[in-house]
Amino acid sequence: TIPARLLLTSNDKALWAGEIAAKAKVAEPVIAEWVSTWSGGFSEDLEAMGALGEGARRQVGVKLEKRRKQFEEAKVLYGLERDDWAMYNMVWSRACYLGPQWKDEIGIIPFFDMLNHTPKENVRLSSLGDAMRGFEGAPKPADLDEKDMLIIAKEDIAKDSELLTCYLNEGKVDSEEDRDELAARRMVVWGF
Repeated sequence: TIPARLLLTSNDKALWAGEIAAKAKVAEPVIAEWVSTWSGGFSEDLEAMGALGEGARRQVGVKLEKRRKQFEEAKVLYGLERDDWAMYNMVWSRACYLGPQWKDEIGIIPFFDMLNHTPKENVRLSSLGDAMRGFEGAPKPADLDEKDMLIIAKEDIAKDSELLTCYLNEGKVDSEEDRDELAARRMVVWGF
């Protein structure tokens, strides 16, 4: 369980990454320590793009330009500086949708942001409130809030096995255009 008070969230759908990057710079000590451990993140060294198809490479360029424009808006609104670009992109690479209980806000969740990607995840993320939907008569743990986030196993997981999640809802991809869109998004947000 990850307490709701430790999440960095934003209601601003267009500029949320800028708001969170600004919060991370001046956050409470627990969050500031966690943010200080972040490394890597997005790189504009796109040599890995060689593995992408032509359509996906074009979409990467479009997505990067959109990201740069959003960053320019966020710089003005949240007082970010030019060198906050790396933090802005690390925020993007670690964020997820929080679900209906959070009114579909976007946020960063300690620990969950360190899980690796696979299309065949063995855990999923849910708020307690969303997980309890359909179980209205079930007792709610007294020490948990409806917005506390849970990492829920989707199957039995052997001791010392890695917890894996799917970063994107890859579902059924019917067209080459859809595959290019997913490949471009993965490249721009996570670098693979």
